[in-house]
Parts: sequence; structure tokens; C-alpha cells
Amino acid sequence: MQTRHIIVDPVNPEEEALQEAAAVIENHGLVAFPTETVYGLGASAYVDSAVAKIFAAKNRPATTPLLVHVSDAGQVAELVTGIPEVARLLMQKFWPGPLSIILPASGRVPAVVTGGKSSVGLRMPSHPVALALIARTGPLAAPSANLSGRPSPVTAADVKADLEGRIECVLDAGPTGSGIESTVLDLSVHPFKVLRRGGTALEDIEAVLGERLDTYAAGHREALHGQVATRIIIARDEKDFKQQLDKWSGAGPVGVVYYNSDSAQGTDRNRKNYELDLTGRHGSLYTILRDAETIKLKTLLFSPFPLERDGITAAVIDRIYEAAGEHRPTG
Repeated sequence: MQTRHIIVDPVNPEEEALQEAAAVIENHGLVAFPTETVYGLGASAYVDSAVAKIFAAKNRPATTPLLVHVSDAGQVAELVTGIPEVARLLMQKFWPGPLSIILPASGRVPAVVTGGKSSVGLRMPSHPVALALIARTGPLAAPSANLSGRPSPVTAADVKADLEGRIECVLDAGPTGSGIESTVLDLSVHPFKVLRRGGTALEDIEAVLGERLDTYAAGHREALHGQVATRIIIARDEKDFKQQLDKWSGAGPVGVVYYNSDSAQGTDRNRKNYELDLTGRHGSLYTILRDAETIKLKTLLFSPFPLERDGITAAVIDRIYEAAGEHRPTG
């Protein structure tokens, strides 16, 4: 299969490009498209055979649920049994944007989308290209457009590196915004639960709900550990950072990740410094992980995290621990 690469304006997407991509969806094919978080891999949410192609292209287990992307409230009503007031409040506050909401699924949603569950995750992206495409195609089942377990794609080049020849089309609108996936909130249970930290801060959601939220892992994130060739090390404190840097610098090329531009200055033949914005506004973790692999760094050392770890910072740190194969410390 030849993957078509369609360049599209990120703010005012051209009609011709949208029509070409929409035709692929209508013919039950797969389209990678930009969102404000990462690139998604879309298929019509109502066509079982099309959705099944997502799992095949990504090498992803078919038992895992997929988020469905919508462009308006009318599409939401068709996908769920009802929209409770709390969901309406959250949609009004955070949509379009990086918040996915899980609600009881209607009979129209195929089991292949829900992973056999009775609920479905919904999100309205804010990226103009995504909204324009979905307005033409209807709801799209869309996980991240990468091989399962690989770093999420923040550019069309990332998508093609993983999925070239495995999907029909890539809509290339340049780099995405935050480079961190959406927050996933389950409203089908009570108390409500956060299944994944992401681009909408928990504190902001709690302010709307007026209650604290539980968080736990529940299969809405593909594990990175073991799928990234570079060894990931997280320094506990400054003393540990210096010891780890000395240790791994003698074991081949090493990358060092800092969280401000001053510390990240400078490099040499056996060391490359990176700057990562833990607020998710600039500089993507996934870009760093892919670059480290490309230039064949043996080790990627993360400097000690700041003490303040709320908001989007907490979501980014979750991904770093995950890439390192560690559990995030609590307390």
C-alpha cells in the first residue's frame, strides 16, 4: 500500500485536501490527521471493518477501547444513551480541547470500538483540520497514529516513520501543539475516575466538578517501556543526577534532559542536551524520545523533576516514568 502524503494548511485547511481524506474514510480506509495533542489515526466509528484496520495497522490488541472524535454535540447524542448534566458542564468548559469523556454507549457504537465494554470515550479536538475532517466524515474512532507502544507522533514524519505503507493517507498540518495526549475521565462510574492524566489539568476538572478525582491506569495508554531503544534513567535528586551522568557517560553517547533553556545549553561529541517544557506548551517528550533513537543515543538521563508537579506537568512526568518502566512515586 502506498501512503498518500497530503499537506494541508493548519488554520484554514484546503477543501480539496479535506475531500481527498474524507473519501478515504468513506471507502473504509485509514487517515492520520493532526489534533492539538498528537496525530490521530482515524476510521469511521460506525464501520466495524474500518475500525478493525486500525488495530492491524498499529499492531494493537483488538480488545482495547478506542476514543471516538466528534466535531459537534449532535454527533455525541448519537453515540451515547444520554448526556448527564455533569458531562454537559465539562463539554461546555473544556471542549473543543484535550479532554476525553467516557459515557454509556448507544447501540450504534460497534463493540470493536468499545473493546466489548458498555461505555465509549468521546473527545472533541480543537485543531481546525481535525474538526473540518470530522464534520465531513462523521465521528472517527482514532487512537494515536503510531505503532503500538511507540512514542506518540507529533509530526507527519513521525507518523510515516511508523505507519508508511500501512495506512492510506496522512494529512500533514505540521507539528501538533502540546504533544501530550488528552486527559481521560470516566463518567460512566461513580465516583468518577481519571483513567489517564493529559492535556487538561485535573485541578481544572475538579474545580468544575466540585470534588476530588481518583486516578488509576485502565488501558487508555499504550505502554512505552520496552518499545524505545534508548535506555531511560530518571535522577532522583542532584546528587543522583551527577552520579548517573558520570556512570552512563562512559557507556556510550548520552542525552541529558533539562527543564529550562539555561541548563540545556551546550553539547559535545558524546553528549546531547535537550530542553523539555514540563508544562506541555513547548518541546515534546515524544520528539526527544524519537530523536534520541534516531541519533542512536545509548542512554537518556532526565534531570531531577521540580517539586511542583501539578497540572500538565504531572501528565508529562507520568509518561517519563512509563518510558523508563518505573512506577511514579506517590506521596
